[in-house]
Amino acid sequence: MSNQQTTAFRPTIVTAPPVTSRAHAPVAPVRIVAFCSLPGSPLDPLLDWFDACGARLSIMPIRGLPLEWFDRYATAFDIAFVDADFLGDDGTVIDFGLRLRRFAPELPIIMISSRVAESDFSTERKAICDVTLRAPLTAKSLIEALSIATKNHDLWHEGRFGRMQSR
Repeated sequence: MSNQQTTAFRPTIVTAPPVTSRAHAPVAPVRIVAFCSLPGSPLDPLLDWFDACGARLSIMPIRGLPLEWFDRYATAFDIAFVDADFLGDDGTVIDFGLRLRRFAPELPIIMISSRVAESDFSTERKAICDVTLRAPLTAKSLIEALSIATKNHDLWHEGRFGRMQSR
């Protein structure tokens, strides 16, 4: 991930060869946006793993991110990971999640925090995210979160806007 740069207005996308399925047919790379601090974010190992898998990553600084970024780019991704600890207090986390939901309602959101007692795969926090993971992450919780976040997001989206079209 050393070749990535951050910018306040435009996502930096690492171009990687497409992931290959077991049938060896090219699969479009997953487009991931991570809102975190660099370097030293708890998301670093997660992002390294996604990079090695061929995902297209955009790392966005949370602080100072202008509203026009959300308007222009938030819908360009398949999933968002948010370093909730770096955001600060609970009110800031809630505001950020609500803003991301408003500008990109099609985007599943996974919040990651060391301040929560345990990971939450329920729809309890659906207004701001689809899954909350307790840091440090385990491979098992990450794989479970990816699957459940998509399902929870579909439930949230259907309840808010009606049936969602297939991704």
